Amino acid sequence: MKSLIPVLWLCAGLMGCSADSPPEVRSGEPYRVDASRIEGLRGMRVRELFVVIFPKDYSVEEWRAIFEQTNLLSKNKRRLREIEGRDEPQIQEERSAIIGKNAEILLELGMKSLFMMSWTSQDENCSIDKEMRILCDPFNPDNPLNGGLPANTRPLRYVIPNPVQNSSIKTPYLSAFLEKKKSGAGIGFGIELRLKPEASNAQSSWYKGDVVIEEGSVFPSATDGSPVGTYYRYGYSEMTLGL
Repeated sequence: MKSLIPVLWLCAGLMGCSADSPPEVRSGEPYRVDASRIEGLRGMRVRELFVVIFPKDYSVEEWRAIFEQTNLLSKNKRRLREIEGRDEPQIQEERSAIIGKNAEILLELGMKSLFMMSWTSQDENCSIDKEMRILCDPFNPDNPLNGGLPANTRPLRYVIPNPVQNSSIKTPYLSAFLEKKKSGAGIGFGIELRLKPEASNAQSSWYKGDVVIEEGSVFPSATDGSPVGTYYRYGYSEMTLGL
């Protein structure tokens, strides 16, 4: 795989193609992103964070199934945000059905993943501090889906590539680097979330994109927690920020 945002997410949802397809090469002027956008994130709460790391490269059909699952999960999460705070009987029934379906998707994705981190603001209290880092207080180590809540060790930043000079990075993205220090068992990792804005409203902004894994990372196995140092180089992530 050579492109920044893995082509598997796009290709699996369309016609199907190899995860090693070459990136699209664009020409023209560099992207311009208002520098105030990053400042506007200060003080925002992390309403949702979802990260999944895969143990291997899958077949095109397998990637297509994963794409469909993550796409449905995203759609369901958006709908839950839309009906948040409403308590009509039909809305309560819909909410219950969506939550049940999401639990099924997470279970299926968990079976295909090496490592998964999934939590919402109901599980963790995290926000972007004045240093532009994601600060979480309190931690919740008993949540089996939060992945141990790795620390955001570098400030959030927007990366604005020049599509003429760089043939592999084409679109601006929000970079968030998460790190978990190595334990006595050798488990520890660094992951960069490369997030593209997908949608926003007055209350929140939703991002999705790649996870790029730092060399030498070791993840806990999803089956027994043992250290695993082999994995597919790219993962998938989503993050929702809100007031």
